[in-house]
Amino acid sequence: MAHKAKKSKRFKYPLEALLKVRKIYEMQAQEAFSLAELKLIEEQKKEEALKLSQTQHYQELHDLIASGEIRDIEEINRRKAHLDILKEKIEQQIQKRKEAEIERDQKKEALIIALKERKIIEKDREHKREAWRKLMDKESDKFLDDISSVRYVKTHMPSH
Repeated sequence: MAHKAKKSKRFKYPLEALLKVRKIYEMQAQEAFSLAELKLIEEQKKEEALKLSQTQHYQELHDLIASGEIRDIEEINRRKAHLDILKEKIEQQIQKRKEAEIERDQKKEALIIALKERKIIEKDREHKREAWRKLMDKESDKFLDDISSVRYVKTHMPSH
């Protein structure tokens, strides 16, 4: 004899644990994305600061040469060497920023995937809940029909 599933008055979603796991993954992905976004902003600020410093040093060198205050070629060469080092630091910082952008984009993709996975489970839960409601309504209607049939039989049938 097959065992009938007990009909519950409350809806229980069988994949509720999976939904909780999906929500945790989504929160972790959101955190990782936020950290990657912050790192990118930090790298962009460093790049901007280096570029501003480079612009200021070039302007300073240009002003000193134009005013004639620098007559020593050694001073010009030292400043030029410093600007070359600054240029190299900027190139390295641009590379770091690009890597941070790639990492941020990867974390964003992971967040989107986690979000989609959670939404799929939530939609499934809603569909299952709606099917359960329909079943419960059907059972309720059946029960009410049975009650009214019994009443009808009792009131309209002659008793022996």
